[in-house]
Order: sequence, then structure tokens, then C-alpha cells
Amino acid sequence: MAVKKTSKKSVKKSPKVMKKTVASKNIKSVKPAKVTKPTKISTVSSVKAVFQSAEKTVKKLNFGKFFSDAIYMLCNPVKYFTEIKADGNYETAIIKVLMYGLLTAGIKILFNIANITLIGTISALILMPIYAIFIVFGLAGIMLFFSYLAKGEMNFETSMKAVASCIFMYPLAYVAYHVAFSYYILFFFSLMIDLYIVFLIYTATTYCLKGEKGIANVIFSIFTLFIIAIHFSNSGAMYVATKNPKVGFKHHFAKIQKAQRDITPIINIE
Repeated sequence: MAVKKTSKKSVKKSPKVMKKTVASKNIKSVKPAKVTKPTKISTVSSVKAVFQSAEKTVKKLNFGKFFSDAIYMLCNPVKYFTEIKADGNYETAIIKVLMYGLLTAGIKILFNIANITLIGTISALILMPIYAIFIVFGLAGIMLFFSYLAKGEMNFETSMKAVASCIFMYPLAYVAYHVAFSYYILFFFSLMIDLYIVFLIYTATTYCLKGEKGIANVIFSIFTLFIIAIHFSNSGAMYVATKNPKVGFKHHFAKIQKAQRDITPIINIE
């Protein structure tokens, strides 16, 4: 009998064998994913980039404009605060505050040039600008709180820029306090400067952050009365004295010595 040869093509595979072969092909076709190594960010290059951006910002700045803007704010605060807009440029406001802080440090060194040391000079040049930055962020938060009460905008950038301009009162106040040659003149300067700062914050709240004037008038009237009450209280007298210790504490020591002289005869009689 002749044996029929079966061709390879005619042989049919079972479904189970087919599934296994397809699965094995798919497994072979899948390539392992490449593991990408995390890119190391160079700290030196990042610091250089920061300094380069700061250098570009400083080159664009007009330092004379800082002082012309300050005079413009003092003479016409309503128009000045109306023109402040949020444009994402925080650097100019911060540099402005640092400049006013350095100006205050220079004034402090001039007024204490006879007694100041090298360490005192360096500390004044470092701490005064940092102190000015803290004042800006603190007052910007307070102004946002007032704006919230007056149903105004809650824009931190606008608030910070407005307060940064108000920091020009910092060096002016330092000059006024150290020019005062008596406690009563010091008291007058302290009260007037604090009230004018309240007026600037009120103007910025109503015109810069667009708070309702009716509510803002009530809020800032109460705040103004609070500032006046502090100045005329016993603790406020110490607050005023710290602004010029030579004049302020001399006045307080004189009051204490007078009180002791008044009490001494009473003690002797007893």
C-alpha cells in the first residue's frame, strides 16, 4: 500500500497551540522600556541663572524714579495708588523696599557717626533692609484684611506694591524722630507720621484694592482713634520714647526723679 505523505501546510494546529504561539510572539515583540536616568540639576548653574535674572532686573531699573515716585505719592496719593496695577513684577517692589531700607541705614549711621562701630555699621546695613521687608509683608497682610472687611479686591501683589511705596515714610520718620530735641516734639512727629501712614493705607485700600468707601471710612476711623489712644496712654509714652531713646528716656527719667522728690517728704513724715 502506498503511504500518503501529508504536507506541512495541510497539518492544522489545535486552538490551544495557536493561542500559545500568538502569546509567545506578543511577548517577544514587547521591548523593555528604557530606564531614563534622572537629570542632575547643577546648583552652580541655578544660582548663576538667579543672579543673571537679578542683574537684568537691576539694569532695567531707574533708581531715581524710586524717589520721584515717593514724592509723587506724598503729594498726590489718590492718583498714585490708582495707577498701581498687578503685572507680576514683584522684583521692582522688593528692590524699592531694600533701597529705602539701605537709605534708612545710611541715615542711622550719619546720626550716630560719633559712637557707631564697624559691627554696628554692618549690622545696620544688613538688618534695616530686612526689617523693611518684614514691615512690607506685615502691612500688606493688614491691608488685605482691611480690604476684605471693606469688600475690596484680595490681590496680594497690588497690596504689596502699594505698601512698598509707603515704606518711603520709614527713612523720613527716622530723620524726624532724631531731629526732635524734646519729648513733646518727638510725640508730635510720632503721632503725625503714624496718622499719615494710616491715611496712606486707607487711600490704597479704597483706590488700589477698590474697597467700599463707606465701610472703609468706619474701619479707618476706629483704627485712627486706636492710634491716638495708644499715643496718649502710659504704654504709648514708652512706645514714643523708643523712637528716640536719648530724648524719650531722658524725659521719662526726669518724670521719675520728680515723682520721687514729691514722694520723699511724705515718706519722711510717716
